[in-house]
Amino acid sequence: MYFLYSLLLVVWGLLLLPFFLYRSWRRGRRLEGLAERFGRLPASVGPSGGGAVWFHSCSVGETLSLEPLVKALRARLPEARFLFSTVTPTGRQVAASRFGAGNVFYFPVDFAFVVRRVLDRVRPAVIVIIDTEIWPNLLDVAKRRGIPVVLVNGRISAASFPWYRRARPLLRHALRNYETLLMQSSEDAGRILAMGAPRDRVRVMGNLKFDREAGGADPAPAGDLGEGFLAGAGRLIVAGSTHPGEEAQLLETLRRIRETPGCAEVRLLLAPRHPERFDETARLAEELGFSVRRRSRRETGEAEVLLLDTLGELAAVYRHADVVFVGGTLVRRGGHSILEPAAFRRAIVVGPSMENFQSIADAFLAGGALCRIAAGEEDPRLQRRQLLDVFLRLLQNAGERERMGAAAGAILERNRGAAIAAADTIASLVERRVRA
Repeated sequence: MYFLYSLLLVVWGLLLLPFFLYRSWRRGRRLEGLAERFGRLPASVGPSGGGAVWFHSCSVGETLSLEPLVKALRARLPEARFLFSTVTPTGRQVAASRFGAGNVFYFPVDFAFVVRRVLDRVRPAVIVIIDTEIWPNLLDVAKRRGIPVVLVNGRISAASFPWYRRARPLLRHALRNYETLLMQSSEDAGRILAMGAPRDRVRVMGNLKFDREAGGADPAPAGDLGEGFLAGAGRLIVAGSTHPGEEAQLLETLRRIRETPGCAEVRLLLAPRHPERFDETARLAEELGFSVRRRSRRETGEAEVLLLDTLGELAAVYRHADVVFVGGTLVRRGGHSILEPAAFRRAIVVGPSMENFQSIADAFLAGGALCRIAAGEEDPRLQRRQLLDVFLRLLQNAGERERMGAAAGAILERNRGAAIAAADTIASLVERRVRA
């Protein structure tokens, strides 16, 4: 089974290689971290002496969600070393800034010989995987070496569940190699059980992101955001983690908002999800006739559209918003986390696509802490009309904004505790492993 999986991994890599080479050429840079991905880790990483905890998080959101867990574990395991792997370059940058560049490396390609090389170097007491990433060879090699692997913040979206079910014959073997699977909700637990996970290893833990936001995790330093980049008169709509197709809808909506009596000073801040789209988004806004100010250029002066074309500052920007729109929701991307703006008690607007965070969205909708646009991307006119209606209502009604923000904060407080529960589980495994 593992041979077949590895063979398919080789085929998949060969098929995608032209895409990665083309993307690297378009960005004008080489493939990042290739040596690390094949197990040639930096000198700063390992060997750790057997007391290390290896955290793996795919990208930025998952990496940031680690903060309350790492804080709780440092209190429990003051002598342990913590190491962090990511898949994306942006995730690596954030991990380096939060946890130290010498403790960070790219996640290895899931070939058994590469995994063995990394484990020889890192020598972890425990491996902690954030969210739901299932790497069969890593799990198998770790199990054979007696290294417990813990899934934390496990989530199985409704969209991905049917595909996982089809892969049950492979997944049930892989899932048995987890020591513990700590899932976000009972729904997630039910789905991973249906995929073949052993019932005695599945627990509902909650969502780490509630702890990070409710606990007041320190966002990136605000720097001159308020005094410089964001300075200017007028109410501010912050659109975070936007995708292709969403910026055009938001910009057209901004035009109509500014044509409304009393709203001529409203501004829009755009924070595209992917850095390679920063220039494209700036051009779009300018072609539509808007003045644009870019964060990376430290530009000053009045502008109708602000472009956050830097990494790690979106949370600091949310605190300055009057209304927040969370991207990946007007188009079918499954949405992004609404918890960061909720931490600043902001009124939040999303589109219909929230499959990746369905249980969170449901809780916020039920608690009156979220406005949701019903129209999908197949009806852009209706989408713009609904966006205009909800933005105007919130911009013109400070009381409603405050009520929604207070409701969001209350939901965060009620759902804290996942980090402590996960830290207790991981610490006990480390202590047991070190004593052995």
